[in-house]
Amino acid sequence: MTLSDSTLIGLLNHESVDVRSAALELLSSSFSTDTRWLPQIFAAWDRYSPNDAFPEFPLLTHFAVPSDLVGECISRASQMVAGRGLTDRTCRCAGKLIEGVSITAPVTFANHISEIRELKKLSKIFFRVNDQKMQARCNWIDREFPDLAETLVDNPGSLGNLYEVLESQFLQGRIDELLKSSFMALQKGGQERSAELVCLACLELATRYRMVGQEPWLADLVDHQEPTVADAAAIGLARCRTDTTLSLIAARFADYSKPGQLRSIDVLRRGRIPKTSELLRFLRAHGQGTQVQNALRASEVLQFDFTSLEDWLEALLVVDDSFFGCLKSQLAVIGPLSDSLSPSDKSRTLHLLKTRIKE
Repeated sequence: MTLSDSTLIGLLNHESVDVRSAALELLSSSFSTDTRWLPQIFAAWDRYSPNDAFPEFPLLTHFAVPSDLVGECISRASQMVAGRGLTDRTCRCAGKLIEGVSITAPVTFANHISEIRELKKLSKIFFRVNDQKMQARCNWIDREFPDLAETLVDNPGSLGNLYEVLESQFLQGRIDELLKSSFMALQKGGQERSAELVCLACLELATRYRMVGQEPWLADLVDHQEPTVADAAAIGLARCRTDTTLSLIAARFADYSKPGQLRSIDVLRRGRIPKTSELLRFLRAHGQGTQVQNALRASEVLQFDFTSLEDWLEALLVVDDSFFGCLKSQLAVIGPLSDSLSPSDKSRTLHLLKTRIKE
């Protein structure tokens, strides 16, 4: 069984700063949708202070902020910036917290725009928070655009607020076919510039929202020849975190280029979906070169699947030093996770980890 969001959220208040930081890093990289993360962050800030709770600066903007906590976010941020400079860690945490609010679904912050405008007056740390764009997004929350598909075909340039329109219609469940056709068009290429902009706006939307049902088209784009398109598609696919994602990567992996294979492995690494470890081991037979092989093993390590302890330990010991170095900060969770093992397995696991770190 791979490491769950629930377990990681429980570790956000662990007494060890290394464990707390590792748990937050793993959670944020997976784009977790478990809303229990934010109360735990607040609790850690209250217990250890924003300076010391997560010294490795927390990527709070990777999470969705619960609407019922937006008011508390604003209140805390106003206190956190009081009398502090822009380089102060507490002040920066406040900035990232409100930035996270600003990029979540508009219905989340629709009733707090005026408070956010007042908050921005307190510190320049909120310079990334565009209250005008937030208001523009809110203006489209309940609006319908029944002829959107026709407009995008006949005169796409007429929509100056393209992203806001697409976002509102997506959140109302009205553009599934448009998304599908846009992703397919990107795969084929050759569109006119105006049509391409629509496709790219749909892809940007996929990097912000979980688009379950669009996995097949995103999986195709993971191997796109244009790196910016492929990278965005990989983020969109990683956000989905579904069994379908695993099946699609399993079916396409052998035909992906080396960059496509590496991106798909990153999708698996982030998701921590059950049975990911088994899939990563299966994919080794199709991996192109040592870089891909090491990426597969590094991703297996970060699943922390102790139900297959021998396989997990093998991956830990075999992965190259260059890849292992990138894992170290996240391996701090092994300490508390190893409590689930038998005394002999726990001792052996911690010994091998210590040996590997000293190499």
